[in-house]
Amino acid sequence: MTAALLDAFWSGDGSLQRELPGYQIRPGQVEMSRWVQQALDDGQTRVIEAGTGIGKTFAYLAPVLLGSQRVLVSTATLALQDQLIGRDLPALQRALGVRRDVALLKGRGRYLCRYRFMQSEQDLWFSGRAALSRIRPWMEQTRSGDLSECATLSHDPDLIARITASGDNCLGQECPEFRNCHVVKARRAAMDAEVVVVNHHLLFADMALREDGFGELLPGADAIVVDEAHQIRDVASQFFGAAVSTRQMGLLLRDLRSEVTALGADQPDLLRTAEAVDREARSLRGCLPDAEQRIAYPPGGQFSVPFADQRGRLQGALQLLAAGLDPVADRSPGLNQLMRRARHLSDGLAQWGAEQGDRPQVHWMHTARNALVFHSTPLEVGTALRAFRDRQPCPWIFTSATLTVAARFSHFLRDVGLDENTPCLKLASPFDYARQALTYVPPDLPLPNAPEYDARFLAAVRPVLEWSGGRAFLLFTSHRALRHAAAALADLPFPVLTQGDAPPARLLERFVAAGNAVLLGAAGFWAGVDVRGEALQLVAIDRLPFAALDDPVLQARIKAAENQGGNAFREVQLPAAVMALRQGAGRLIRDAHDRGVLLVGDRRLLERPYGRAFLDSLPPTPVTRDESRVAAFFRALRANVGDMIDAPAGD
Repeated sequence: MTAALLDAFWSGDGSLQRELPGYQIRPGQVEMSRWVQQALDDGQTRVIEAGTGIGKTFAYLAPVLLGSQRVLVSTATLALQDQLIGRDLPALQRALGVRRDVALLKGRGRYLCRYRFMQSEQDLWFSGRAALSRIRPWMEQTRSGDLSECATLSHDPDLIARITASGDNCLGQECPEFRNCHVVKARRAAMDAEVVVVNHHLLFADMALREDGFGELLPGADAIVVDEAHQIRDVASQFFGAAVSTRQMGLLLRDLRSEVTALGADQPDLLRTAEAVDREARSLRGCLPDAEQRIAYPPGGQFSVPFADQRGRLQGALQLLAAGLDPVADRSPGLNQLMRRARHLSDGLAQWGAEQGDRPQVHWMHTARNALVFHSTPLEVGTALRAFRDRQPCPWIFTSATLTVAARFSHFLRDVGLDENTPCLKLASPFDYARQALTYVPPDLPLPNAPEYDARFLAAVRPVLEWSGGRAFLLFTSHRALRHAAAALADLPFPVLTQGDAPPARLLERFVAAGNAVLLGAAGFWAGVDVRGEALQLVAIDRLPFAALDDPVLQARIKAAENQGGNAFREVQLPAAVMALRQGAGRLIRDAHDRGVLLVGDRRLLERPYGRAFLDSLPPTPVTRDESRVAAFFRALRANVGDMIDAPAGD
């Protein structure tokens, strides 16, 4: 019955066009939608790569809304969650003539915690109490507690941390405000809903059983749709691993001060013990170089012995704090939670560096300016993902615009623990890339490891920026190259926006509003950014995005592949780089009316045998090394000429 309703909907009865005037149904969209329907009917997990412009969101939502199953939809970002709830689901329900109960569920850090808000108001150590007075009117009347709805909330990370709860400091059912808890209310609404929208981080937090105090946060589902599935491995690695940071240890002192103030208690000895933890944590950070970097364990060099000794002193200070909190823990839920946190951090620090069970892990450290994070990352997460799916048998539908490498799904299937026989569907983008876009690899650039490469790359980009009139994303594979470009291009006659100068959403607003801006970005702008129209007509990428070889996790995965007799470059490094380049290149053409040039400064794309893997995975645009052809492209674009490219691909 549902299949017949779905066919009728896509056959062109006009309901979707009446709801969204000008909307065009695409053949690939219809094929994908039917595939999703078949998965819901037969309970079989499926994988779908839907090229940009397919309309995959409506393609998977239509059978979900027409059916009767309880479906969990997991997205990559909070922004996409809000889009689904605020725009896509309401419009499609109206077009389909159905009404299913839909709920949005975010992680607890996205909801106001009433208890911590009121604690912060009483905390004399907190310098941001004036900001709380601006938030209080919203706090008193909000029904959802969703921070995205609070217009008076600034983007101050410390303020947000003060008024939200985390897995570390949430009191769960012991909280005095438990009955009014916005997280509890959102979870109850989700348990009653037929369609629940979450994000990957929340999905995997539940998989890793990190939501203590609430039991299983995510409701059971008859089917799970994973959108933007190319991010699954990286997100899962965070949650199936472990991390302990010196910042968490410093927050013990802050939260203990707040708790003691709220209780009106006098605990000078306890505060001195917490101050000792903070002091020892800072000393441990001082044992390592000041620069931000990733360091494999065990750390080598001259600081290894003092580092080990200081780590022992920090662990001892944490144990003393936990012991000091034990006799007073029953005085309040907050003190009891602080005792558990101190024990958890002490145990985590003690266990870091040791193998846990039969699951190989990589132990490494990340040094930031004022913090040190101890990571334990699984070498692979496919086994853990397979075990989770086995515990909750239902169809999983994985979809993204970028899941294949050279048209093969094998790397994605391996990463998420799926069998090679899993049904996979690849749907090409409906865009006319041969007419809409051009790929340009500038001639005569040195190899990317040459000392003069950055300057030569920017020199090659400058004339193209003149031809495009700005309207460009310049994407860099390192923050070092980004900073160099920001200084070197400060004299451009266009607005220059640099990642880090403002929140990403604000930078994109400025970029679109300017109409001729040049945005310089690193990792955060390679994916998930959607700018349509004339504001973006050039995407320039400095290097093929191979991960840095000094990354401890990458090093371990390369070694593991070699130990198993595999080709580490082909199996580990190349697939990740191809996927990253596809994401970056995908920022250019987002609409059937978009036009633009993809500039890749790395000559290896055309001169190395492995370059074919990149080219075969990119949109099928003509490729040129002739700058005059690029200039002609933009002249034609400025003149609004329809057929801008008629030469065959490849020069």
